[in-house]
Amino acid sequence: MESFEKGTKRREGVINIIDLHGTWREMGRQYGALMASEMKHICERAITEKLVNENGLNIDNLKDRAAKFYANYPFRFKEILRGMSETSEMSLEQIQLVNAVELLAATAHDLPQCTGIAAWSDYVSDTLVYGRNYDYLPWFKELSHDIVIACYHPADGSLSTATMGYAGEIYVVNGMNEKGIYLELNNGMPSGGALWYDSRVPSVAALFQFLLDGASLDEIESFFQTTKANFAYIIGVSDGQTARCYEWPVFEVKRRESHSRQGLTVLSNHFTEFSWGLPRPEDKTNWLTRSRRQNLLTLAKHFKGTIDSKTMMKMMDTRIEDLGATTDMTVYQMVVVPERFQLWFKIPDTQEWTEIDMKAILKPREE
Repeated sequence: MESFEKGTKRREGVINIIDLHGTWREMGRQYGALMASEMKHICERAITEKLVNENGLNIDNLKDRAAKFYANYPFRFKEILRGMSETSEMSLEQIQLVNAVELLAATAHDLPQCTGIAAWSDYVSDTLVYGRNYDYLPWFKELSHDIVIACYHPADGSLSTATMGYAGEIYVVNGMNEKGIYLELNNGMPSGGALWYDSRVPSVAALFQFLLDGASLDEIESFFQTTKANFAYIIGVSDGQTARCYEWPVFEVKRRESHSRQGLTVLSNHFTEFSWGLPRPEDKTNWLTRSRRQNLLTLAKHFKGTIDSKTMMKMMDTRIEDLGATTDMTVYQMVVVPERFQLWFKIPDTQEWTEIDMKAILKPREE
């Protein structure tokens, strides 16, 4: 166990787990000191070697894009990043590059894809279980040792919130708060188009705010209704009892209604809420978004009534060739039982399913 000021760090296999306490600046200082080596590795391996040296991208252009991403961050999240630069021996410019690494690595064809599935009610043997694949460029597997579960315990009274992703990313593509609300993001470009607004708060930062401020699914829903996305996304949100899916292009948001399958929702990369009136996207040019969704629907139907965390892990382990959803682009995976604050994390080719006790990390306050 390492510690710095009020923060601590430990590992479960290669997964880093950091526990941060205090003001936003203090939590940033703890993050920077505890995760410096992992952030430097991302800066050197991903930004310098991969994007600049191998892919020929211009470093000034990358710095400019990273600064634009940071520009509309809420003040409290900027404080985290400023705190990180105080203790990590990295400049704020480098910290901004690491924070934006997934965005900078993205091109029109190579965006994080991802698949999510939530099962409850008649589909499960006991209580709601959520499965999640995070899919990205295969070379991100070189950053497997830089994956972190970062838990923030803010002194301002916000809800304790844990984010899961790569070191130095101060936003939510996967997260859980002390009320047991789990949230995950998928790219919605095949249906919502490729418009990107630099003039809006990045949606991934807004989702971090949602978890810090939202104590129920209804509250989180009101945040979706209030907030415009800066890019097209599909978001899965669940508590211990039920899950909801939000299809969130830049001009509107709709909660997907599951008419035919009560107790099951599967998210890939296209909108399926029929009121959009959209055709289904072509599968091959859109990362097999329809195949991945259909395969998980079929697996869930097959296991209906018996799905629990073990079965869900088996479903998430099923490769697309074997009629599952996992591909060579799957860089990490999760299975979550929000009601019990249980999370299992897997890094394909690096670490098998590992249970993480989120209750011990989030330390939910007494009502």
